[in-house]
Amino acid sequence: MKNVVTAAVLVALDISFKTLFNKGRGRVPGFVAKICMTVNSDGAEEMYGWLTDLPKLTEKQAETVRTRLAADGHSVKNKEFTGIIEVPRTAIEDDKYSVFKPAAEMFGQRGEQVPDLELIDLLNNAFTTAKAFTGKAFFATDHKIGKTVFSNKDTKKLSAANFQAGYAAIRGAKDGAGVPYFTLSDPSKVYLVVSPSYEATADSIVNVATLAGGGENPNYKKAQVLVIPGLSEHAWFILDCSQVVTPFIFQDRITLELVASFNPTSDNVLNDDMYVWKARRRCAVGTGMPQFAYGSTGADNA
Repeated sequence: MKNVVTAAVLVALDISFKTLFNKGRGRVPGFVAKICMTVNSDGAEEMYGWLTDLPKLTEKQAETVRTRLAADGHSVKNKEFTGIIEVPRTAIEDDKYSVFKPAAEMFGQRGEQVPDLELIDLLNNAFTTAKAFTGKAFFATDHKIGKTVFSNKDTKKLSAANFQAGYAAIRGAKDGAGVPYFTLSDPSKVYLVVSPSYEATADSIVNVATLAGGGENPNYKKAQVLVIPGLSEHAWFILDCSQVVTPFIFQDRITLELVASFNPTSDNVLNDDMYVWKARRRCAVGTGMPQFAYGSTGADNA
């Protein structure tokens, strides 16, 4: 009967809301997909102690060199994210629930944006509280791995010369034994990451073939410009994501899901006359290989 909330009406509404929710999930920038290594997590946290000593092959001697992978040490803990939308019973009775459909689609979009928002937060804290497996801030001047000491941090503003300095730092990356990593092998997976304020500057550095004063641009196509809203305005980063292990890690524990609560005896229905949809996911974004990243706060004008 029209204007009466029946089980069939609720099933149809649930299908409609979930369809719109999933449609919204596809409308995300996908920064994590570009610059993070994805790990399918199966616990509350994942351990990455093995980042300290990545295995390699050496010429066979009397005894083969062994690399014992550490099971503990650097870890990334999963976080739980939830949200709820409510539709009044009266809106369904009065056939007005269609006005909530855009909210259902936006709900899916915002839910799928969680990893990207977590990545932005991590980048903004990577000079201070976000730690690398070395125990230092992810971007620091005094990382030490084995006998290798290196810096992946600067404070200078983005310019062609400073981009070249950062690029050279990543090019010279070595493991703890001093063996080169052969970085920057695929320019299509090397990113110059900036805030919207520096998009034009970044484009002038890597997307212009000929310099303003004439001559070829030596930085042309060495990196892809990735503009991320929400970054600290003056900060900029070079990230080599062409390696097996990238500078940042995305852990997906439970993918985004939407669950409805229509039980007539539940508090939300019985007492509040509200039908509820709850979205939930568990995931985390953490730090990976600082050797493959270079960041500057952009605080200095040099």
